Amino acid sequence: MPKVILTGCQIICSGIVTADFNLSNHTYLLITGTVYSPTGKPLPNAAVEIRLVDDSLVPPDEKSLGVTFTLHDGSYGISLPRISGKQYKLIAYSPI
Repeated sequence: MPKVILTGCQIICSGIVTADFNLSNHTYLLITGTVYSPTGKPLPNAAVEIRLVDDSLVPPDEKSLGVTFTLHDGSYGISLPRISGKQYKLIAYSPI
């Protein structure tokens, strides 16, 4: 299973980080991760929005599929269907 680790510096310095990788041929994907604060501490109760992106359209079409929230240790996980020709975008929002 591919594993992508994005450091806080990459995210803070860039604002937006893109990671491309090939996925297996399974019907569903399990995406897990951990959201950290700018100081490197796990961020509980952060929202992670999942968006489906269709790049075949100009401009690309994005649809929000929903939101999941991080646990006390900043971790989250979501199972998503593999859709040919589409991409997923995950956006993390810090808690209030």
